[in-house]
Amino acid sequence: MISLPTKIIRDWTAVLLLAGAVLLCGFPAAAQPEKEATPGGSWSQDKRYQDHGDGTVTDTKTGLMWLKQDSFQRTGNWLDWLEAFTYIKELNEDGFAGYSDWQLPMVNDLQTLFEKGKTNSRQVGHEMVIHIDPIFDKEGSGAWWSLEPNGHFNAFGVEFNNGNRFSAPKKSKARKAIRAMRVATSPAHP
Repeated sequence: MISLPTKIIRDWTAVLLLAGAVLLCGFPAAAQPEKEATPGGSWSQDKRYQDHGDGTVTDTKTGLMWLKQDSFQRTGNWLDWLEAFTYIKELNEDGFAGYSDWQLPMVNDLQTLFEKGKTNSRQVGHEMVIHIDPIFDKEGSGAWWSLEPNGHFNAFGVEFNNGNRFSAPKKSKARKAIRAMRVATSPAHP
């Protein structure tokens, strides 16, 4: 029997977990054409975000399209990390807002939403202040999972009271949700 160093085993475990996530959620679909701006669609005060009126918001700074509601706001349930993949798969199967390429964001994608100078609301239960643009729906989760595992038992996400990355057990549902995103083919502009 060949003995491999622990680091190599951990790295391969992470690769296999990500491969499994792709299989569970499906491969990202080819880029889908963007919709025309909704007549009378609303914009954030600073014109960074466009609300398309169909449950989606596009960030003109990054070109990423986000669900306006996090998974807790849409379902009334907290999600563990593995349930997040099922949630994404269902969005894609349903063709939410006409798209089938929704995905779990990476930590750096999530952190682009954090804006210390903006207050959206407090997390449901009123524990933490959520610092994202108020164009997104209010009183959801203040901690969102990312696609990124952290070893075999944990995964990373972002807390929106401070913008920091967190690591938590993958089986933890404690006030955790996700906000699905997709890469827009062209950012919207006011």
